[in-house]
Amino acid sequence: MQPLSVQTVISGLVWVICGLVVVATKVSFFARSASVYWEYVGGLMIVFGLIRLLWGLVRGSKNTKPGFWSRVF
Repeated sequence: MQPLSVQTVISGLVWVICGLVVVATKVSFFARSASVYWEYVGGLMIVFGLIRLLWGLVRGSKNTKPGFWSRVF
């Protein structure tokens, strides 16, 4: 894997883990008082992390120079 792809994979994993923490915290501590907003935030964090994770895995399998967008995201 290219260093940039490894960084993208690690970042994706961090997003997924943080999204799971947000959802678990909302469910366990604030089940009655918090709005459904936090479920959406956690869910979007998980989806975004999975997209970044897959992007890093796909980019890591290529032997090409990283493009502009892979340096931005």
